[in-house]
Amino acid sequence: MKRFLVFAALFPPLAFIVAIWGVLQIMNWALAESSTADYHLLILLPAAYVILMVPALLAGLVDDVLARRKVRYRILWTALAGYVFIFAPLLAALLMGFVHGPYLMLFGIIGAVPGATCSWLAAGLKPDLA
Repeated sequence: MKRFLVFAALFPPLAFIVAIWGVLQIMNWALAESSTADYHLLILLPAAYVILMVPALLAGLVDDVLARRKVRYRILWTALAGYVFIFAPLLAALLMGFVHGPYLMLFGIIGAVPGATCSWLAAGLKPDLA
């Protein structure tokens, strides 16, 4: 249960930070646009919790299963799961063809970094006995 709380509490804000102050700035730089980094964007943090809670809990479930089975490279596998699950909020747009292009795979980093970080932090927790 503690593992899910770590993922539910930390995954959305970490993904938000990676998305807004990481991926968005890289995209702006690649398109030769001006930087959009601003602290006023923190107003979007509640929306990040709503949108990213399902990918966070799915990545937490993968991490929990891997931890119970004592799989090697658990953090790497959880990062890969976060990479895949972050596309869940974009699924409708992906299926309709609205989102496409060479930079689409960059969006997965938004889920991979928080997935690996939460998995690493959850590794220090004592396992649930119940």
